[in-house]
Amino acid sequence: MTVAELTQRLRRADFLDGLGIYVGAHEVALAHVVKRFFKVAVRHARTFPLPAVDRAAERRQALAQAVLTFAREHRVDTRRAYLCVPRADAAFNRVLLPAAARENIAQVLEYEMEHLIPLPRDQVYFDFSMRDLGEDRLEVLLMCIPREVVRGYLEALEDAFVRPRGIVLASTAIADYLAFCRGGPNGPMGLLVAAGEVVELALLTGGRLVASQLVPARRLSEPAEVSRSLARQLADELITPDEVQLYHWSLSNGTRSDVPAVGEGDLLALASGRLEAPVEFFESSEPALLPAVGAALDAVREGTVPVNLLPVEGRRRYEEGLSIATIVLVALTSVLLLVWGASALVKDELLRRQVGEGLVAVEPQVREAKTLQDEITTLRKQIDILTAGQDQRVTLLVRELTDLVPADAYLTSLNLRQGRLTLEGSARSASDLIAALEKSKHFHNVSFTSPTTKAGDKERFSIVAEVAK
Repeated sequence: MTVAELTQRLRRADFLDGLGIYVGAHEVALAHVVKRFFKVAVRHARTFPLPAVDRAAERRQALAQAVLTFAREHRVDTRRAYLCVPRADAAFNRVLLPAAARENIAQVLEYEMEHLIPLPRDQVYFDFSMRDLGEDRLEVLLMCIPREVVRGYLEALEDAFVRPRGIVLASTAIADYLAFCRGGPNGPMGLLVAAGEVVELALLTGGRLVASQLVPARRLSEPAEVSRSLARQLADELITPDEVQLYHWSLSNGTRSDVPAVGEGDLLALASGRLEAPVEFFESSEPALLPAVGAALDAVREGTVPVNLLPVEGRRRYEEGLSIATIVLVALTSVLLLVWGASALVKDELLRRQVGEGLVAVEPQVREAKTLQDEITTLRKQIDILTAGQDQRVTLLVRELTDLVPADAYLTSLNLRQGRLTLEGSARSASDLIAALEKSKHFHNVSFTSPTTKAGDKERFSIVAEVAK
């Protein structure tokens, strides 16, 4: 697993409860799905009968009572609920737009709405799905549902203290269920969803709904008619039939035989191994439970088809606490900080020990150096005592010699030690130099230490004199 795949997987990890509510013509199906980290399970699922659509007040009361009963009996957290409605409640339209409209697609659709559907813009909720057609055009599938239809559902749920976060269609909810069971969109997918006297032929590709057509059930009584209808949609979407996997589901009991069973048969069996559920769920004879489970998967963030007909301003948001991804990242960060802190302490301790061992190793050399330093200090003090005031005296004697030595003589050596001055050098007359030194008040007992020798016109000499104190 790559880092990107791991990150994507962690982003989907949560601890959530979701409620899916499918309202059909004669029943309401409720599904309670829980998500614990990566594990998803159907905890409870049930259908309740509803009065006919023309008995609005009784239908609203029955819907509210069904949701209250289900939530109370199973202690369902209803804060994350999705409402699923039949495809017959919605109107679809396909629109071709310039690619430049992508940046403001919602505003463009609102502006064109009254030309596309027979209802005013303020009387519908809508969503859309789009895809590129070459570089210059967009194909937009516009999905609308009358506010009056939605209002009836939402008011009934409000009576049951439930405010949905989204409204999806039966076909998109079933597509979410199939994508979850298959482990992802996995290529183009066709859906035949029968509901009463009509059948929806839906086409999805790339995880998006790209086509949806309502056809009278009697027209699809033969497989050949199904193939022709599907072929037309595939041709419009430039998809070959071999690429498409076709699924069939009937939302009403007793009508499964009205539409030929092409593609997959029992869709509930697909959930085995992917979705945990009670045995009675897999053995259920209530087909309306399937879109309810798909809507509940949306509620726990496992949906893949991006359709939500509820406007943004109507989607109630709740504080859900930290997501599991955040918890994992915080835990990892804390562990890394602890490891880093511990490693820093260990490194400091090791460094301290190394420094201590180094100091112990060089301690003899330090003691020896300190002893030498003490000896040097003592010798310097002795020198200072012996040479106290000598610097000024030597300067005075050198200056005196400079005045006394003739210009034609020069010195090669000068040594002053213990009050005796020894001079060596050359002069035209060495005896004249002795006479000059005798006349100085700084020198006395001036004499040659050795006989003079001739070197050209000069005499080499070595003279010693006592320095006056």
